[in-house]
Amino acid sequence: MIPVSDLVEWKCPKCGATPDAHGKGDCGRDHPDRGLAYRHCMGFLCECAGDSKPPHGESPADPCYEARCYHCGWAGTFPPPPRALKPWEKKALAAGWIPPEGWAA
Repeated sequence: MIPVSDLVEWKCPKCGATPDAHGKGDCGRDHPDRGLAYRHCMGFLCECAGDSKPPHGESPADPCYEARCYHCGWAGTFPPPPRALKPWEKKALAAGWIPPEGWAA
């Protein structure tokens, strides 16, 4: 079981968009010359194949590898992995290890 304190809010790390909602800045789909079909912003979505159940994408232990923001165009792994990890730390995170509270890379 993943502790609630280790869960992160599902929102785009670049613009803050949530599912079916705009984030900060102009929407890349909101252009009058593209027609009405492009004006609806789908926001920040998981595009993983198959059924994903919470807390998928809300914890480093179960990241979403196919996250995409239709507001700003960001795509990648969410939550983003911490930077400057040692090889053993990368392996531990990939295996589902959750850093304890207050842990710093």
